[in-house]
Amino acid sequence: MAGTRITAEVNDREVLDMLARQAQPPGSDIMNRIGESLQASTQDRFTTQTAPDGTPWQPLKARYARRKKYNQDKVLTLRGYLRSGIRHQVTSDTTVDVGANLAYAAIHQLGGTIDMPARQATVRYRTVAGRTLFASRKHKRATERQVNIGKYQVTMPARPYLGISAADNAEIREIILDWVVRNSRL
Repeated sequence: MAGTRITAEVNDREVLDMLARQAQPPGSDIMNRIGESLQASTQDRFTTQTAPDGTPWQPLKARYARRKKYNQDKVLTLRGYLRSGIRHQVTSDTTVDVGANLAYAAIHQLGGTIDMPARQATVRYRTVAGRTLFASRKHKRATERQVNIGKYQVTMPARPYLGISAADNAEIREIILDWVVRNSRL
């Protein structure tokens, strides 16, 4: 899984011994259940807009929030691609990865600086009652102008969405306990 991810691994000797005794591929059932739980809780963080440790994500800068066309009040959500891109993958008998393989997933998780190269752009504008307004492509009386945009940097704050919270830890323990009780009867 490219992008960014967390890995959960079961290290309890008794559970590992029970996994080894199963007729099906060892651990696939329990690790899949843990992965589904972690995937759901990670996606829920986009609603609460909090990190796994419970701290709120840093809010959007006012200028960017005004420019957003969709979900103006939501951090890390423009159209929901990052949230819907969260997946889990059982990678071994005792390991499950949870993450997103989108190119921008890591910068949102970890934060960092993005270097934007210099470029040219076409700006469309029109004048209404002495005010200059940006215009859409469809506006007939818009004026076009080529502009040069110099190189610049964008600093993204870390907004961790991947991780195991205290509630996730309790849920994982509950899943393992349920699995142990169910399989100890065999």
